[in-house]
Amino acid sequence: MAARLLVVQHEPDSPPGLVATAAAATGVELQVVEAPGEPVPVTLDGADGLVVLGGAMDFDETDAYPHLARTMDLLADAAARSAPALGICLGAQLAAAALGGRAYPGPAGEEIGWTKVELTDAGRADPVMGALQEPAELFEWHHDTFDPPPGATMLAGGAVYPSQAFRVGSVVAVQFHPEVDGPLLAGWWAGTAPAPNYPIGEVMAGASRNAANATRLLEAFCRVAAGA
Repeated sequence: MAARLLVVQHEPDSPPGLVATAAAATGVELQVVEAPGEPVPVTLDGADGLVVLGGAMDFDETDAYPHLARTMDLLADAAARSAPALGICLGAQLAAAALGGRAYPGPAGEEIGWTKVELTDAGRADPVMGALQEPAELFEWHHDTFDPPPGATMLAGGAVYPSQAFRVGSVVAVQFHPEVDGPLLAGWWAGTAPAPNYPIGEVMAGASRNAANATRLLEAFCRVAAGA
């Protein structure tokens, strides 16, 4: 039987993207929960792992988006079960908050565009993060950041925001967006008014340049979730 990943999607325009590509390549099935319209499960309910995607809402908007609190409970459940979990951007901030760290407005303001991310020694040795080839260039679009939970291992840093990735047990959290591809990013730019202050030509060129490397990370996570 194929391994199954539960994927929490917060917005219609923020789908799994390259997570789906990686899952197909590694024989993993995705069960996508399109929140808030679909309820976020209380537990993994038999899934082999969890992916929490990004979204435009802030981590602390739990009154407007109650599913965010349920998603934090789900991340805590995955950690307690030692089930592989991957938090992406907002998902990383929720993971930090759920596991004893904190998320908060970033003092450097918005970070957007393709950014060099530097792996730590622990990141290079990590079974998920270590799949990235260096130099690693990943896409960022966030204005909040996080402090990792106590006991977390830092996996990667960046020039604007030093907290780019951490691991706590079975949970990996990344501030960047390894899941984005050209069509997904084009949709973000087309749906944002006024247009983001980052050239669409650079957006698309970076997507072509970096998709294979980002997919390596996602495939590595899928293999871990599948027990391969």
